[in-house]
Amino acid sequence: MDNLNLNTLLFDPNSFFREKLGNEVSLKYPLLIILVMAVLTVSSSIVVMNNLQDSFSSGMDSSMSSSVMSSIIGGVAIGGFIGTFLYWVILAGILYSISYVFKSKGSFKRTLEFTGYGFVPQVFSSLVGLIVMYIMLSSTDLSSQDSIFMGQGVEQMFSNNPLFYTSQIIGILCLLLSGYIWIFAILHARNMSYKNAAITVGIPIGLAIVIQIYSFLFTSGSL
Repeated sequence: MDNLNLNTLLFDPNSFFREKLGNEVSLKYPLLIILVMAVLTVSSSIVVMNNLQDSFSSGMDSSMSSSVMSSIIGGVAIGGFIGTFLYWVILAGILYSISYVFKSKGSFKRTLEFTGYGFVPQVFSSLVGLIVMYIMLSSTDLSSQDSIFMGQGVEQMFSNNPLFYTSQIIGILCLLLSGYIWIFAILHARNMSYKNAAITVGIPIGLAIVIQIYSFLFTSGSL
């Protein structure tokens, strides 16, 4: 029976994917997980754009600024959805390709399915990011901020906010947890040893974590 046991997935991914191997490949839950993450990612972007509307509308008449913002928000929403699903497919493709070095066996569809489950921790990270962004933007008057138009960006504007630090740290920890889950995902999807699966996952995810940590330190002013 196809089911989603989050407790087992997060705390015993080895057993979770071993059990899944006995079922037919199903993208139902992975698609749902990616959809939820896409909605949260797009919502966060829309919250930012809505709060920037006053800044963009200065110097424009109201009808023009409304039209421009609607187009931008629509583009952000479409791009966010497509980008999130592409992220899933591309990551699965990278893991599938790297695993070839170890002469592994297993279908790409199974790899895609199992990779999708590994995004569960990042759903939580995206939710935290959305809540934190909403709280910070609600307490900040962006219409009077010139830094957005000088290349500093929204993140740097909030770099001294403890909530920003917290959300960034949670994001890094969730990516680490996803990496841990993906080790067992690729281990079972491609019939690999733990060592080879860890190397396969460690290359792209390790690089992503290093970039995220560097970005966090750079934004916070530590570098």
